[in-house]
Amino acid sequence: MTSVSGRCSFSFFQWRQESAAVRHRIDDRCVKRSTRWRVSVAGAAALGVLASAACGASGPGESAPGGQADVAAAKTAIAAYQGHPSAFPVSEPLSKPLPAGTRFVYLQCSTTACGLIGNLIRPAIAAVGGTLSSVNASSTAQASQAAVSSALALKPDAVIITGIDPSLFGDGLKALSAAGIKVVSLSISKDVKPFGITFNYIGSQLTLQNGKLLADWVIANKGANADVVFYGVPALDFSGPMQKAFEDEMKKNCPSCKVRTDPIGLATIGTTSARTVVTDLQAHPSTNVAVFASSEVAAGLPAAMKAAGLSITTLGYAPTPGNLQDIKDGGLTAGLAIDFPVSVWTGVDAAARLIEGGQPVPGQQAGQVPTQFLEQKDITFDPTRGWSGYPDYQQRFTQLWHPAR
Repeated sequence: MTSVSGRCSFSFFQWRQESAAVRHRIDDRCVKRSTRWRVSVAGAAALGVLASAACGASGPGESAPGGQADVAAAKTAIAAYQGHPSAFPVSEPLSKPLPAGTRFVYLQCSTTACGLIGNLIRPAIAAVGGTLSSVNASSTAQASQAAVSSALALKPDAVIITGIDPSLFGDGLKALSAAGIKVVSLSISKDVKPFGITFNYIGSQLTLQNGKLLADWVIANKGANADVVFYGVPALDFSGPMQKAFEDEMKKNCPSCKVRTDPIGLATIGTTSARTVVTDLQAHPSTNVAVFASSEVAAGLPAAMKAAGLSITTLGYAPTPGNLQDIKDGGLTAGLAIDFPVSVWTGVDAAARLIEGGQPVPGQQAGQVPTQFLEQKDITFDPTRGWSGYPDYQQRFTQLWHPAR
């Protein structure tokens, strides 16, 4: 992964399953710049935030009445994500089964995450009735542009990319689009239109929504007594916007709540991040809630807090199997989980609809992914296998893709 040391921003699919060894290869300047990035994010132009699902006393842009916590609005906002996953993103069947021999190409980067996605894409393509060719796109501009040329020569009906900065392809993705090939990307936070991408599933909408949900969970559980720290990871491209959405929602629904932020270096996750968090909490004894842009920051945290004599409410985004075990054991309080397998299969579904001449369904266009707050009472499954809100997702998609069966 030769280009890691040259970049300081990584998408969800690039980091979600990345190894600790690779993280340590990240250039030190990514960590050293964390504090400066934090200031830059805070001073940036405000990002548009998705309309809240809440129906309460506080309308869009309004603060909680009397400067107190609008707990009712917060509880309403998170209700759809408690006790069950949010809605399955696709319910509309394909207009007709894909023709036999429909060809897909997956441009696979060199990270562990891209390999995992490849393992999920392959059975999805088989289930939809297509054939798949994987082309190694590595993580450099030279390799990515060579890969897209190879993809063009294969004359597929659709090309899928994940975890790769689209600028690395040069004009290659535009060439694919010009040839009538549908180009579908997953989890790219920037505007994809200038690169020739037909459709991007999971963009900034999900990040902003989740930032708000994290804030509303804090308010619903702590009310005006919340004294919260948000541990962002500036090297992750979703962390800054998520932090901004979190801060905005806290200010709107609980202007009297205390909120501070503290950046965590990506290379420290899984090694010293737990000790960093404990040291920070010891320096701020009034803090009663810790929120993590990445739940992986909390790896090893329960033992570290116990050793330090700390007890604090914790909430993290995208908990890992280890985090889920800690929640089950009572060492961590909760996590906002997303359904990784369903998200990958949903991207394949979007590509199939485009091939047929249709458009992605509203749930795909909105970047919807099954999401759920998981607390101790919710871990009734084997946490070592991770979480899926819809364990029957393969059967669900197969019925949508072959409705006559």
